[in-house]
Amino acid sequence: MSSHADNYGLPSAFGTIALFGASGQIGGRILNALVSSNRKDFEIIAFVPPGSDSQVSKSVTVKAFDLKQATREQLAQDLKGVDAIVSALNGPALEAQATIQDAAAEAGVQRFYPSEHGLHQIYRKPNDPMGHIHPAWNLKAL
Repeated sequence: MSSHADNYGLPSAFGTIALFGASGQIGGRILNALVSSNRKDFEIIAFVPPGSDSQVSKSVTVKAFDLKQATREQLAQDLKGVDAIVSALNGPALEAQATIQDAAAEAGVQRFYPSEHGLHQIYRKPNDPMGHIHPAWNLKAL
């Protein structure tokens, strides 16, 4: 099935997509969907923690992303030419999302899709009948 854009010869909305958290559970599935897209006329840059690049498809550009060392200036350089960012970060890594957002603005990225993936706000510990607010949820509320 062709898309509306294909019918009119329009270019892809995004030429380059950066995916943060590409080696994680959700990020890996997003990466797989992007790589296997029928309309694969865009490039993918996968940002992953140092040492986890072997978990990522060899058909994409992989960049190590150390959230403790990442600076807005360095990320802005890495994001030059990127049209859209998808964040699949969770837990403590969410703290880096503000830095990524600022770097994206500096680099002229058109779209930023923040992480809203991950755990439900209420969880139950094994053998515990009470529900608890997951600490990662508090980071998403900022």
